[in-house]
Amino acid sequence: TTGKLLQNFKGHKDRVNSAVFSPGGGRVLTASGDRTAKLWNATTGKLLQNFKGHKDRVNSAVFSPGGGRVLTASGDRTAKLWNATTGKLL
Repeated sequence: TTGKLLQNFKGHKDRVNSAVFSPGGGRVLTASGDRTAKLWNATTGKLLQNFKGHKDRVNSAVFSPGGGRVLTASGDRTAKLWNATTGKLL
């Protein structure tokens, strides 16, 4: 363990409120004040999905236990459930 930066996830237009690993560790999910959550490849940093639909900041985002769905919670007083693979709202 060297403390070396392994990846930098860039793309949000406002502060990042939370970041979590997927159950298998291969993806990273971030929630931001820019009203989006984003799904990234943990190794390459490539953006995999952009979850848009909230009308206020996204305060948190988490994976379902199997990693197939994403749940976001927002300042717009809603929680939304998404398909992690397609990015579609369920």
